Amino acid sequence: MGSEISKRVFTDKDFILFKKAWLNELKYIKILFEKGSEVFSNKYRIGYEMEVCILDDTNLPNPINKKMLEDIDSPLFTNELAKYDLEINGNVFELDDKAPQNVDKDLQSLWDKAQKSATKFNAQLGLFGVLPSLKLEHFNKTLYQSEMHRYTLVSQRMKELRHENVKILFHGEDEVSLQKDDVMLEALGTSFQIHLQIPFDEAVEYYHAALLASVVLLGFSANSPLVMRKRAWHESRIPIFEQSVDTRDKQRREHGDETRVHFAHDYIDSWLDLFEQNKAFKIMFADIRDTPVNELHHFNLHNGTIWRWVRPILDKDKEGKYTLRLELRILPSGPTLVDTQCNLWFFIGLIQGLVKSKISLKKIPFKTLKNDFYTVGKRGFDTQFHEPLNAQKVSLKKWILNDGLRLTKIGLASFGINNIDNYLNIIKQRTVSGQNGAAWQLAHFKKYSSISKLMEDYLKNTKKNMPVHTWSL
Repeated sequence: MGSEISKRVFTDKDFILFKKAWLNELKYIKILFEKGSEVFSNKYRIGYEMEVCILDDTNLPNPINKKMLEDIDSPLFTNELAKYDLEINGNVFELDDKAPQNVDKDLQSLWDKAQKSATKFNAQLGLFGVLPSLKLEHFNKTLYQSEMHRYTLVSQRMKELRHENVKILFHGEDEVSLQKDDVMLEALGTSFQIHLQIPFDEAVEYYHAALLASVVLLGFSANSPLVMRKRAWHESRIPIFEQSVDTRDKQRREHGDETRVHFAHDYIDSWLDLFEQNKAFKIMFADIRDTPVNELHHFNLHNGTIWRWVRPILDKDKEGKYTLRLELRILPSGPTLVDTQCNLWFFIGLIQGLVKSKISLKKIPFKTLKNDFYTVGKRGFDTQFHEPLNAQKVSLKKWILNDGLRLTKIGLASFGINNIDNYLNIIKQRTVSGQNGAAWQLAHFKKYSSISKLMEDYLKNTKKNMPVHTWSL
């Protein structure tokens, strides 16, 4: 949900001035794009954000993120929407042969700091896509919303734009139906987000490759099947997030306007297409600041309130070069640190492999690709999708084993990464077994019908850092 907003109230004049400043910055960006690689970095870099659930000794949500953040006292740790979640922001690394070791060391170090702090407060940490032990009472904003005014502003703006309550309705094996008058239902989901910095000249190809890879990784990594005892989608974060921050009013929904959280609108010819699409979305925060146009404050604030599952970000590095990066948002947290890193390197390797193999990344009709994304999100591993080589419908599992792994190895090798057989083996074994976090949770719940036992067994395995495909029931 980003950083804090300085203003508490926005006037009509604020929105007019904000839009003017934002459009002025967009004109500046078009000038930057004309200069291209002259002003943009050509380096590959990687970063990540991991959202973590804080639990008490009965495995229920524990609203102590403020205490933990004060205790840890590091800018790499920050709030999430709910007081029972926090976010770990990893350091940024060059994408080279040392990247896996650097990320592993960084992630383990930050995780250990969070664990040490949690222990001080008799709490424990969990990595879930949707925390199974959540109950309706945990969405009471007075008791459980983090103390950032930004979150209150989101709820206020949603009321102003929607003119009605937030409603969530979707179907897996069971129906999930929820309604609230604020944004707190978004706290159902916790995720692991990857930031991939890419060269300017190949930005379009990387964007399209990321869309394709997202379909594959959505099924491979699914870990969000239980929503308050309801058997929902294998990756329920997809409909939850899309509906929980849907700012469209009834007329715009009936018209079919894009939700603020969405897969993509279409294939593109330039990243400018994506930035132009931002004009279709209402401004959330008219936080006017007297900043130079080249700082892009207004542009980035507006872009940051449009939560594409593959989000384009324009930024600047420490050398003063502008950067383009993809924020890959479809991965859930967990189930373990080793599974998390497996997901990361599969995602990065597959994207890179698709680009370097010169595959026609627009062979699949976009509408078909988008349909596959939501079908895989609903059904997980046990589904079919249209593979990128010939646009034929095939088994997701078979494609990963036959082509996905091969492309991933090609992609990682192009970065000089040839030393992560452990993660490649996990990719293979998880696919062969068909057991990701979602499959294990659904099987466990079917056998025991007990959320408390599921939580206990899940956390035992997480603490041992056992890959999820090895978990028994």
